[in-house]
Amino acid sequence: MHSSLASGKWLPIGCLNHHTQLFVGDTVIVTFYDTQGELVDLSFNYSIKHHDEGEPHNWPRLVAEYINVHIPLVEAGKMTAQGLVIAYRSNQIYALEDSGITQAKVAFRCIAKCEVQQQQQPSEYDYIYPQCCHQYNAGVKVLQPKTGHIYMCKPWPFSEFCRVKEGEDSLFEPGIGQSWTMAWLQVSN
Repeated sequence: MHSSLASGKWLPIGCLNHHTQLFVGDTVIVTFYDTQGELVDLSFNYSIKHHDEGEPHNWPRLVAEYINVHIPLVEAGKMTAQGLVIAYRSNQIYALEDSGITQAKVAFRCIAKCEVQQQQQPSEYDYIYPQCCHQYNAGVKVLQPKTGHIYMCKPWPFSEFCRVKEGEDSLFEPGIGQSWTMAWLQVSN
C-alpha cells in the first residue's frame, strides 16, 4: 500500500478483473481518460514476456503493480479492512477524486493468440465467440477467447440457449456464464 492513499478520496475508475488467458507477445492496453478525452501521458501498454505472466490470475496483479509504481494519481488493488492490497485476478483501479481522471479502460492486443487461431480455425472450431452468436445452433463449435477452450453447442432443445444477441451478457456464455453447461460442452482443454 502506498502512503499516497491516505492523502485524499479515491474513486473507482476501472477494473483488472478478467478471465482472459494471454500468451507471450500479447499486450494489455490500459487507457486513462478525463472529461476532455484520453490522457496519453498516463496510458500504457504492458507486454506479456513470459508464459506464466499471461495466466488469468497473474497478469491483473502484474498490471496493478505497474500502475502503482509508474502512474501518478492512480492506484490499483483490492480495498480491504487493512487498506489497498494487490490481489490475484481481481483488482480495481482508483484515481484521486481531485485528479480529474474519470475512467480507465483495459483492452488486449492478442498477437500470439491470433496466429494460433488462424492455424486452427478451419478444422477445430466454426467461430470465435461471440462472432455470429445469433446464428449458433446444435453442433457449432466456438473458441472462447476468455478461457482459450473450444465449446460445442448441445442438441435441441438446449441449442436455443446458445444463441444470444451480440454484445448482450449471457448466462449461457460458454465457459463463463453462470449456466453455460446447460447449452455447451467443452471439447478442448
